Amino acid sequence: MKSFYADAIQNLKEKNLYRKLVEADVAYKDLISFASNDYFNLSQNAEVKKAARDAIKKYGVGSGGSRYISGNHSLYTKLEKQVARMKNCDDSIVFSSGYACSIGVIPALVSEGDLIVADRLIHSCLIDGAKLSGARMVRFLHNDVAHARRILEENRSKFKKCLIITETVFSMDGDLGEIDKLLELAEEFNAILVSDDAHGLFQNQPTPNSTQRSLHLQLGTLSKAIGTLGGYVAGEQSLIDYLRIFAKPVIYSTALPASILAASIASLKIIEKKDIGKKVLKNAEYFCELMKLPKPKTAIVPIILGDNERVVSIAAKLEELGFLISAIRPPTVEKNKARLRLTFSSKHKKNQIKKLAETLAKILRDS
Repeated sequence: MKSFYADAIQNLKEKNLYRKLVEADVAYKDLISFASNDYFNLSQNAEVKKAARDAIKKYGVGSGGSRYISGNHSLYTKLEKQVARMKNCDDSIVFSSGYACSIGVIPALVSEGDLIVADRLIHSCLIDGAKLSGARMVRFLHNDVAHARRILEENRSKFKKCLIITETVFSMDGDLGEIDKLLELAEEFNAILVSDDAHGLFQNQPTPNSTQRSLHLQLGTLSKAIGTLGGYVAGEQSLIDYLRIFAKPVIYSTALPASILAASIASLKIIEKKDIGKKVLKNAEYFCELMKLPKPKTAIVPIILGDNERVVSIAAKLEELGFLISAIRPPTVEKNKARLRLTFSSKHKKNQIKKLAETLAKILRDS
């Protein structure tokens, strides 16, 4: 039986799809990274690090157990109120990770006999949550609201409960989800919209009418723009109260340590005070101007090349020249859509972006 697994690994290597871990703090320490999701560089912010150190001195390193057994730390309450306010919601729940949030929230809301209508390009964690739920999942073409409507018209009456699932920022393409239009569908078809804002920059929070607001659950992460660790769901009070009781990962996981909670609170305070998302978007726009690419709507800029070997080769050449770029291949993206995925942060300087654009343009011409 062991030969099956060895053959599977060899097959991946032959197709340039094999992934391996690299000790980034050693191998990449001298590179300019355009591969990080730490969009505001808050993981390295002095105030954020001080908040974490102070919490360790006061509370120690670990939490000691589940929030439901060892007791709920007051920093959790403070952080959840802060997330809810910034997401324009009644309340929120913080999970140990964004993945844990997705596989906890979706199976808690729907099960066998229910329906999930999901965008074709949603993240793997959302797909896994849908599969764990046992609900019937039907996918609509990416950002095709008309297709989503047809699916609902044909299927909604056959099922008890219904979720519509999408993302606010799609992680591999960097485009925006159709939140407002899907909220209208949720209202019309008696469904709940679940949107994943993992790659959002805490800008332009939606202000739908009261009915739509009650039908919208916003998922996200603390590990990207916020620069720490964890996931969250924010929404209307009764839905959040329900999820506190029925979302298993928040019940059966060890609580996040106080240092992470304190650092997250400090990060969110910085985001609230300063509109640093604008700097991130300007950096992405500057790169696209230099590369003659369409104007980006988010911090994520994909360059789709299709060929797995070419993508890996170009990323390796860029690394030799001082730049860290993600080479994304299937199954993370669809077959024949391998790409370079660049992410921009508020820390990047114009001269770094210009040098990257010049270097990448030359490599693309020559390869």
